[in-house]
Formats: sequence, C-alpha cells, structure tokens
Amino acid sequence: MSLTVAIPTMDRWSFLNEQVPKYLSDPNVAYVVISDENGKDINVMCELEMDSNIKLRLYENNAVLGVYGNKRQCFLKAPSPWVAVLDSDNKFEPEFFEAFLKCKERDGTAADKTIYCAGNIIHLNLTTGAREDKTSQFKGMRISRENWNKVLGMKGWNFLLNDGNCIWPRDVIKHFPDLPEDQIVGTDSIFFMRQAIQAGYTLSVEPTMSYVHTVHDGSHWLQNAAVSSRLMGMRIWTV
Repeated sequence: MSLTVAIPTMDRWSFLNEQVPKYLSDPNVAYVVISDENGKDINVMCELEMDSNIKLRLYENNAVLGVYGNKRQCFLKAPSPWVAVLDSDNKFEPEFFEAFLKCKERDGTAADKTIYCAGNIIHLNLTTGAREDKTSQFKGMRISRENWNKVLGMKGWNFLLNDGNCIWPRDVIKHFPDLPEDQIVGTDSIFFMRQAIQAGYTLSVEPTMSYVHTVHDGSHWLQNAAVSSRLMGMRIWTV
C-alpha cells in the first residue's frame, strides 16, 4: 500500500517548516506532494535543499487556481493509489497515518470505496489558545448516500463535512470537475465530499484518527467566512 501526503499551499512556510520534515521521515508515507500557488514555499524548500529527498515532489501552478483547484491538483499529482490531502496549517502526527492503515486493513476490499477522516478534530485558536472539539458526535459513523441527508441535520455537520483533511482513494478524482474558484470558494471540502458520496463512496469517521485544526488570522477559513456562509446557505447539499 502506497500513501501520498499532498499539501496545497501558498505562503505557508511557517507551518510547512514544522510539518513537511515529519511527513518525509514517516515510514508510512511514500511521497509528499507540494502544490504551490505562487512558488514561494517551494523556493524556500529548494534553498534548504529539501528537494534532494526522493520522497518530495514539488509543483508550482501556472496560475493561482484557488483552494478547490489547488486541492484538485493534489489528487492529479499524487503518484500513489491513496492520497491524504492535508491543509498546510494543520498538525498531523504519525499516529494519524498508522490509524488509517489499520482501518484500511480492517475494511478489506470495501476500503477501495471508502474515505477516511478523523473522529477527533481539535480546533485550536492560535491567538487565544482555546481548544474545541466540534465533531465528537460523529465518531464511528459511516456516512453514505443512505444517511448523508440525515447527517446534514445534525449539529456541527459543517465542521465535519466542510473541513477536508481526509485520506482518499485517488481514483475518486474522476468525480471532481474542473470549476472556477468563484463558484466554490469556502465550500470546496463539502463539494468534494458530496461528489464522492453521490458516486457511491462512504465516509468513515474514525475514532482512532485525530489531528489539530488551527484557526488563525491568515487562515482561508476566516478570510472567506462570509462568502462561505452565503454559499453554504444558498446551495442544496442533500443527495
């Protein structure tokens, strides 16, 4: 089994500096793909000669694609059948990948149509230090076409379904159309998820998988909160 960690980024070196070396040294990670919107983070990695690591694949987009388009590039560039598309400013430890491998082994052939996400997501405010767990009610759930609409009625569904940071079978990319950013801004993760659910995939919310989701002044989530809320409310997310 080969796993790629794929990171969409733009001006995030202060976070990548901590996380990328961890991924490169993790024996459960075969490749690390960096999809950079403007090349600045890649330039720093090259200056530090990180590009000499055979696990690291660096790609600069020809134009700024936006969050959805850049995440889509992560799927397209991943050289392995499994890809963890992870936000550059969040914190994942080796246990995250170890837990995934055990879950995949548990599920057998059903894993090929399963998306794995953390049942423990700690939202950490870097300004105040406040920590919140807004998704504990979903732990252990398997979300499919049969219960997706019910989940949309549960408290905190947006923190789970519009968060991203999942491990996906790479072939799910065929269900993600090329779209302009202004049609999707702030709703990229739930759009990916809904497309996959409609195509017959299942989202498994794993109690043994966890990570820290950081909230800070420069985060895409805060910068686009108003537009995201408007689009989330305008669109029908049921299947």
